[in-house]
Amino acid sequence: MTEQADRVEYAVREDVAHVTLNAPPLNLLTVAMMGDLAEAVERAQADRSLKALAFTANGRAFSAGADVGEHRPEHAPQLIAAFSRLFGALGRCELPVVMGVDGPALGAGFELALMADVLLASERASFGQPEIRLGFFAPVGVAWLPARIGLGRAIEVISTGRTYSPRELQNMGLVTRTLPPEDLAAALESVLADLRRASPLVMRMNVRLARRLAGRPFEEARREAERVFLDELMVTDDVREGIAAFYEKRRPAWKNH
Repeated sequence: MTEQADRVEYAVREDVAHVTLNAPPLNLLTVAMMGDLAEAVERAQADRSLKALAFTANGRAFSAGADVGEHRPEHAPQLIAAFSRLFGALGRCELPVVMGVDGPALGAGFELALMADVLLASERASFGQPEIRLGFFAPVGVAWLPARIGLGRAIEVISTGRTYSPRELQNMGLVTRTLPPEDLAAALESVLADLRRASPLVMRMNVRLARRLAGRPFEEARREAERVFLDELMVTDDVREGIAAFYEKRRPAWKNH
């Protein structure tokens, strides 16, 4: 299944939702573009058969950021409403989010990349939060980047406005792998191939729990994970199917319940 709008492509292939930013060359995150992306994320979240959500982009930039003209005070309420819908949908997503970045991911484009669980970057990618130089701050940058790379490094990134290479962000723990541009698509597909092996039901349970417990004290988080393991996981048919497939030396036929 493949559908295309002016700004965003959405396709489901082998239990993975593929979202492609399709407003080249810069893929600016306008209010309209963010609305389309939010709709795609919400659609993927509602499809209980899916096992992952993948983002890529057409054009020379993954996304050069939001439309500066839409930052004017008279337009800011509409901008933040669209921004909040998109990033709220990503924050609530129960699917692992995998992104392949080939080219600049700046400003809101970098904030979008911050929402990746697995962030693959080509050697010609670049990242940064230049908003501070224009008299703005980055809402997701200040809210989420400290949890990803630590407070000191996050303040450096959001306060200097400088551009970082994928290797620099890999050293900070944000970029998962840096690859030659010609290897990016294959690396993305390799990650998705691994994710496709899971039960859709258990994958969502796994990701939902990890997101919910992030940042909690270890003892509290461990006890809640054990409760879910016993009370929610152990009553599913897919647990029995996974065990049976292991002993019968075959691929599981997930029932998704």
